[in-house]
Amino acid sequence: MNGIIFIHVSNHYFIFGIQNLYELSTSAQFPFLTSNLNCDNCFSDNMKPYIIKEINSVNVGILGIINSQINELVLSKNLNGAFADFELPTLEKWIPIMKNNGADIIILLSSSGVPWDREEEYKKFTHKMKNNEIDPQSTSLSALELGYFAHDIDFIVAGGNSKGYWMPWYDPHSHTYVMQGYGNGTEFSHVKLLIDDNSHHFLGFETVIDGRASQTLLSDDFTVKIEDKFWINEKQKLAKANESSGNSFKQDNKNSNFPFNDWDFPNLNKDENLDIITWNCEFFPHANDSTIESLAEAIHDMDVDIIAFQELRRVGWFGKLMAYLPQYDYIVSTQASFMDLAIIYKNDQFIFNKQIELFADNDYNFAGRPPLMVELGYKNNYDKELAIVNLHMKCCDSGLQRRKNAVKMLHEYLSDYYYQNSDIIVLGDWNDDTKDKPGEHSFDPFMMDSRFYFVTHEITYDISQASYPKEPWVSFLDHILISTHLNDDKKIVKTIKMGEYMGSYDNYEAYISDHLPVYLSLPFK
Repeated sequence: MNGIIFIHVSNHYFIFGIQNLYELSTSAQFPFLTSNLNCDNCFSDNMKPYIIKEINSVNVGILGIINSQINELVLSKNLNGAFADFELPTLEKWIPIMKNNGADIIILLSSSGVPWDREEEYKKFTHKMKNNEIDPQSTSLSALELGYFAHDIDFIVAGGNSKGYWMPWYDPHSHTYVMQGYGNGTEFSHVKLLIDDNSHHFLGFETVIDGRASQTLLSDDFTVKIEDKFWINEKQKLAKANESSGNSFKQDNKNSNFPFNDWDFPNLNKDENLDIITWNCEFFPHANDSTIESLAEAIHDMDVDIIAFQELRRVGWFGKLMAYLPQYDYIVSTQASFMDLAIIYKNDQFIFNKQIELFADNDYNFAGRPPLMVELGYKNNYDKELAIVNLHMKCCDSGLQRRKNAVKMLHEYLSDYYYQNSDIIVLGDWNDDTKDKPGEHSFDPFMMDSRFYFVTHEITYDISQASYPKEPWVSFLDHILISTHLNDDKKIVKTIKMGEYMGSYDNYEAYISDHLPVYLSLPFK
């Protein structure tokens, strides 16, 4: 069978702005597929809604549909006004056109993704449909939900969620298959489509390797081509030599009149100290606009120097948050499969130098979330850089062993890095508790290295400071690790008990997160 090369446009193509999408599509020697994207001056002649290719006498039609929630997934400045039409009207518009133009079978490419627990989510969706609780014409639909309406589509290949499934989903309503592998390049889906020689009707599919549709690059056995290895190595060298200046953003709207004053957050800024917070903002934005307003007020009032955020589900909303906080610049993940990371810092105190996403080409042990490392310079002419590493470790299932592997990898990297820049702070959701029994946590490589020190270990035995305070899993999961020489007896480290400032923990959880932020104030040497 002859191969087809094309690109399906998804939200990741906007990481470096919409102009970058135009330039990529212009220089490519293959088509970019998107049928529902609307934008000014971003379309090249190489961007098409669909293609039809003849393969072994069968006309194969391929349609690309981008997630209609793109404005919630991409920073607004990167979209520059672009938006996407809803999925179902797009489907109903283009499928008849493709049929009339001779497509025998149709494959849909969707960046809306298949959710976790697809069986349960499908039941919920079909229940809503039967009870007329949603209007599918004006609703953003996942690839799983779109499959319900895909009567004239034979196969859907989905991306956009990190959850991978070994075998495609079969929709009993439309008789369409929906396939999705794990994200961020760690896996690809590979099946053989069965087409009737005479009628050219789609008959089903066969797996190619080991009875599974999904093939992982980390464990499955593939024949290595040495020339490919050399090609990859050369590209990696080139990428490092031309390392991007990062994804750092300055805010233009200098709003002196802060608009929100609903809660009683404390000011934590100490002029002579470095004040820093790690904050897992569960499925940000947990409560949409209510989250933006309450979190913006908390950041504004606490007034700390640096905050590391984890679990950003919709990055577009993070841009909305930062629009209220012009005193901060921010850096957001560009290579995470899902649940992005971000770091914000005061732009009158720090200079952005470099952004690195560690192990982006080998992020399995980090659950598809490469640690976000940012190098900052001090504007007070202090001659060292400050390296901040933000991480969100694997939870649950195979989590412990993968966390142990991840910490070992990170320790080896920072062990080499230490001698180049000795001001290092690693913080985030480690999904382990330092007071767990030996062998039941992942911290040993750093704990056994005198160059590094967990400042949060000092408070983990105080149950009232648990960063995850919900019964029955009360635990301290959000830690801060520093270069030992930064440690100072006058430091302050504590969990910020947000319920005390928002009426109750239940209020805080409803508006912002189930994790509490953890704060460190270090005297500046």
